[in-house]
Amino acid sequence: ATSIPPHNVGELCDALAHLIKHPRATFDKLVDLIPGPDFPTGGVLVEARPAILEAYKTGRGGFRLRARWKVEKLGHGQYQIVVGEIPYHVQKSRLIEKAAELLAQRKLPLLADIRDESAADVRIVLEPRTRTVEPEMLMEQLFRHTDLEIRIGLNMNVLDATNTPGVMNLRQCLTAFLDHRHQVLVRRTRYRLARIEQRLEVLVGLLAAYVNLDEVIRIIRDSDKPKPKLMRAFKLNEAQAEAILNMRLRQLRRLEEEEIKRENAALTAERAELGTLLKDEKMRWRRVGAEIADIKKRFGAKTGLGRR
Repeated sequence: ATSIPPHNVGELCDALAHLIKHPRATFDKLVDLIPGPDFPTGGVLVEARPAILEAYKTGRGGFRLRARWKVEKLGHGQYQIVVGEIPYHVQKSRLIEKAAELLAQRKLPLLADIRDESAADVRIVLEPRTRTVEPEMLMEQLFRHTDLEIRIGLNMNVLDATNTPGVMNLRQCLTAFLDHRHQVLVRRTRYRLARIEQRLEVLVGLLAAYVNLDEVIRIIRDSDKPKPKLMRAFKLNEAQAEAILNMRLRQLRRLEEEEIKRENAALTAERAELGTLLKDEKMRWRRVGAEIADIKKRFGAKTGLGRR
């Protein structure tokens, strides 16, 4: 992506899940599920709804993001403004430094002082010049002259499945992501199947060795080159014969044989399950949906990480 602002994980997962269940879902429904970007540092999105929709529809645009603030009463008609959330990618120290410079240059006539009282949370205190200054007027002045308001661009110029760059709208981006996840699932399943086949091949050879253990030991003990003899005697391939020769003496216990049988049965069952998965597209999409639901469970609004 060239430039895509962060979004709420829960909202994204809801939109993706809806698109899996309803592949023909309309653009309007998807933007209802994803009303706009959501930034880790909070703030207030002040862009008009039509502008947000246009950005999502064309794949290009921008969003105005402001700091979140409140008024604290001090008594005797005095007050101060406390900023608790600042725009995304704005460095707090640089923000305060810039405001202090403007204050020294008399370019912020409604502001008397700015100070940082942040601890674990952001707390920037703004003191008005006089108590008659309207808080809204003071903040509008600061929004115009400082990074308490910024504009974040949106440019969904992405690579599609054929590695061709192009600008996508919101629906196309979500669809492309789901298609990618589906492709990843297929590739991952095929890779796992190949590994299972390799392991089952070795296990078949090991089980053959346990059945003919005395003969295997005799061949290994009496032959200078036991591998070809094992391959001829028990119709093994090179990988199976190599696995037998690499066995340690302690692995010749009856308990080890039972463990190999259990592994063989488990892998055989897994192979059948994965084979069914590759043949059933609906089952694969259900698996992708389950992965999306797990992402929401781990990073959604109900978790400590996603609660912000």
